Amino acid sequence: MKTMLLALIMVASPVALAETVLVEPGPGHMFVGDEFNARSAVEVLYQDRPCKLPVVNAKDMREYTTTAIAIQVKACWGRTLGGGVLRVFEDGSIKPAQENAYVVASVDKTGNAVVTKSIYDKNRYEPCTRKYQKGQWCQKGQD
Repeated sequence: MKTMLLALIMVASPVALAETVLVEPGPGHMFVGDEFNARSAVEVLYQDRPCKLPVVNAKDMREYTTTAIAIQVKACWGRTLGGGVLRVFEDGSIKPAQENAYVVASVDKTGNAVVTKSIYDKNRYEPCTRKYQKGQWCQKGQD
């Protein structure tokens, strides 16, 4: 009985419902601890959602979404041997990127996310001073 209750609590806990994603760094989601709405991210590489495209290696790929394209498209992503990622779109186009260019975030079922891993050290950045960069971060001494 106790085991069943513990299993039920674990399944119902918010931690069990969290999803790990890679997102492009941006204002409000660049440094470890930053909290943001995952729906506002331009690129999201889902770690746990399977690829739904009819491609040969779909079983080794995961779902990818982007709001950088005007229309909703199906896409997937997969890791390369050299530390990169390939984004594969339903039209057959392929776009490479470096995995470490993205930050890792944990997203709850309501879309609230927290950055859990980032190559960006907040101590090396400061708010940008140029008007066109409002809300962005620049490396200290380079703005």
